[in-house]
Amino acid sequence: MVKFGLGVSLICASLLLSACGIFQNSDKDYLKAEEIPPIAVPEGKDSTSVGQIYVIPEVDGEIADAQVFEVPRPQPVSKNVFEETVKIQTFSGRRWILINKPPTEIWPRLRNILNRSAIPAQRVDAAGGIIETGWVTFRDDDTRSHRFRFTIEPGIPPNSSEVRILQMQAPAGGEDAAEGWSRSTSQDPEREQEMMKLIANSLASDISSGTVSLLAQSIGGEAKVEVVVPKVADPYIIIKLDFDRAWASVLYSLSRGGFSVNDQNQLAGEVEVNYLPEGDTDEPGFFGRLFSWGDDAVEGQPYLVLISRIEQGVEVRIVQRDKSGVTKTYATELLKIIRSNLS
Repeated sequence: MVKFGLGVSLICASLLLSACGIFQNSDKDYLKAEEIPPIAVPEGKDSTSVGQIYVIPEVDGEIADAQVFEVPRPQPVSKNVFEETVKIQTFSGRRWILINKPPTEIWPRLRNILNRSAIPAQRVDAAGGIIETGWVTFRDDDTRSHRFRFTIEPGIPPNSSEVRILQMQAPAGGEDAAEGWSRSTSQDPEREQEMMKLIANSLASDISSGTVSLLAQSIGGEAKVEVVVPKVADPYIIIKLDFDRAWASVLYSLSRGGFSVNDQNQLAGEVEVNYLPEGDTDEPGFFGRLFSWGDDAVEGQPYLVLISRIEQGVEVRIVQRDKSGVTKTYATELLKIIRSNLS
C-alpha cells in the first residue's frame, strides 16, 4: 500500500512539472506571427470561402503628415446625446419622428408596435425601410377607411433615424377604387399627426430595447451626412438634403459645441462664427501645456462656414475670416464637431 501511494505521488509530481511547460503565457505570441501566402485555389474553383477574413480597408484621406503628427484634441460629446431621445420635428410643413437610434433598431420596434395595435401590414420592404398598412377605421369616423405608409431612413444626427408617415383615405366600401401611393402629402394631416404621436409615444416607451434586424442593415440607403477628407484638397461635409433644410441644420449645430454665430448670409451661403471649446479657461490646462494643437487652432478667433449647393446636395467648408485655408487637421476637427451636432 505504501509503495502504491508513493508511485502515485511521483506520477502526480511529474505531471505537475510537465504542466508548467504546457501552460505558458501566450500574450505576446502575436508579435512572433509571420505572414504566410494565401491558399492557392485551382483554376475554375470558387475561392470565396478561403478569402481574407479580416480585410484592411483603404484609407480615403490622409489628415496627418507622414513625418510630423500632432496629437488631436479629443472630440466633445454631441449635445444630441443628452437631449430627448424621441421627438417630432417639423420643417416646411412636413413632420417626422427623430430618434437617436439606428434604423436597424427602429425597424423591429415599429413592426412590433403595429402588430400590438392590430394594424395589418399589407406590404413590407425591409431594404427600402417601407411598411404599408392595410385599410383601418377609427371609432370616431365610420364613413371613411384609412391606410398609412411608414418610411424609416437614416437621420441627420449620428446613429439616428427618421420615421415619416403618409396617410391616405377612401370612402368606406370604396377602398378598391382608391388611388395608389403617388401622393407626397397626407390627405388628412390631422390623422397623420395622430398616428405620429401614437408611434412616437410607443417608441419612447420601449427605447431601451436592444433588438436589431439583420434584414434591415442597409435600410433607408446611405447616410445623409459624411465628413470627407481628400488626400490633396481641403476637408468638407457633404449633406444629402435640399439647401434650406441643410442650412437650418447647420445653423442649429453652429449654436452648440463651442460655436457661436456672429453673422449669417443665407443668400451668399456664409456664416461667421467664433469657436471656443466649452469649459476652456484663459489658462491652458495640463494637456494644453503638454501638446500643441497647431498654428491655426486659435481659440475664440472668427471663422467662416461656407455652405453651397452641389450636385449631391450641400457642401459645408470652414475657412479663416479672410477665406484663407485652415490646416487640414484642425479643419477636420471643427467639421466633425459641426457634424456631431447636426439635427
